[in-house]
Amino acid sequence: MRAFLKVHMKIAVIGGGITGLTAAYELSKLGHSVDILEASDQIGGLAAGFPLNGTSLEKTYHHIFLTDRDIIDLVKELGIEATLLWRPSSIGCYENGKIYPFGTVTSLLSYSPLLFLSRIRLGIVTFYLQKTSRWSRFIHVPAAEWMTRWCGKSVFEHLWKPLLIGKFHHFYNRVSMAWLWARIHTRGRSKTNIFAKEKLGYFQGGFAVLIDNLSKAAKKNGVTMHTHASVRSLRANDEGKVQVQTESDSTAYDRVIATIPSSVFAKLIDGDSHVSEKDIELLRSIDYLGAVCFVFTSTQSLAEQYWTNVLDAGLPFLVFVQHTRLIDPSMYGGEHVYYAGTYLPHDHSFFIQSEDHVCRIMLEGVQKMFPHFDTSAVRQTFLFRLKNAQHVVDTDYVRKIPPSLSRLPGVYLANFSQIFPEDRGTNFAVREGRKIAALVLNGLPVNG
Repeated sequence: MRAFLKVHMKIAVIGGGITGLTAAYELSKLGHSVDILEASDQIGGLAAGFPLNGTSLEKTYHHIFLTDRDIIDLVKELGIEATLLWRPSSIGCYENGKIYPFGTVTSLLSYSPLLFLSRIRLGIVTFYLQKTSRWSRFIHVPAAEWMTRWCGKSVFEHLWKPLLIGKFHHFYNRVSMAWLWARIHTRGRSKTNIFAKEKLGYFQGGFAVLIDNLSKAAKKNGVTMHTHASVRSLRANDEGKVQVQTESDSTAYDRVIATIPSSVFAKLIDGDSHVSEKDIELLRSIDYLGAVCFVFTSTQSLAEQYWTNVLDAGLPFLVFVQHTRLIDPSMYGGEHVYYAGTYLPHDHSFFIQSEDHVCRIMLEGVQKMFPHFDTSAVRQTFLFRLKNAQHVVDTDYVRKIPPSLSRLPGVYLANFSQIFPEDRGTNFAVREGRKIAALVLNGLPVNG
């Protein structure tokens, strides 16, 4: 067997989200020197939180499924499994001024907005999608076309079309059925049986528990974390290393892992002689939508369900989440915690209007949804606007997926645009972090 000398590398990880944190942690366990370069003021990415009533809450709604083995394994490795709470979830659909229970066999059979035969048809199709693993046949098929054919036009117009528009806006009729299969398949596998409610996981203390413990473990291994470290460019230097230029300095690294959106990555490597216009075009070919998430607390309980899909186009949000239907309000000083979120094009007015104005529109939407809503019971409001929150997974998407190993020698890319047909989620962030770390190590002469 060939013997290899252990190689110590200096590695930069661009982006301090869970993917970047996991990659840095995995690499540091083998003794490599790792710097995390995060442009914002905090580590955590899309799972980052903010202080709320003595604990931490995520800026956008988060939870874990029973099938999320990668993140569950990491939780066990970090020794924090006691903080991961598993709670039964509940789902509703809002339309015509009423929330209808949804998500179980019983609730589907009693879902009166659909004719009985349509409910049966929807149930059969959903069960099939939850059980089948043959998703490749869906890649080039529009979800709108497939669901119309198999669920019927009335079910599509009533249920799937509003949900697809809410998620993908004007791109809705181009979305691949493979993407929708993955969403239904994952949720279906988070149930112990077809009659049970799904169970979801959440940390006592919020996802900050995971982020903080993962950060501590990485730092213990020597990882250095830099916030406010915006990377300006990546270039190959004459010594065969990668020159990383930030706003303040320039540093050479043996390897670089970028865990940022593909279009942002394109800006960093554009201009290097190893990178062609075709490479840049590929990275820029994926469309992104932004997200607007309104968070508020109240002494009043509004919904019976944890998660409510909003089918009414007249409301300014796609989903309404009563977080304290999953986690007891005692964790938040007795206040109920709510999210109202939507996905929008970058030029939407919500991204340029004042925070007060958008919050007021969101509260008006909540008032319309819940006529008994008492605005005087609202204690705190927050608004978070994220630019590249959702990539558009169209029927031509497989041709757009960027490679993990870029054209720039020693530079790797790991982001959610590469996990097709799955979408986003902390479990996939952990999985991709481990995967990209292994890929970086794969070509190295190391012991083992």
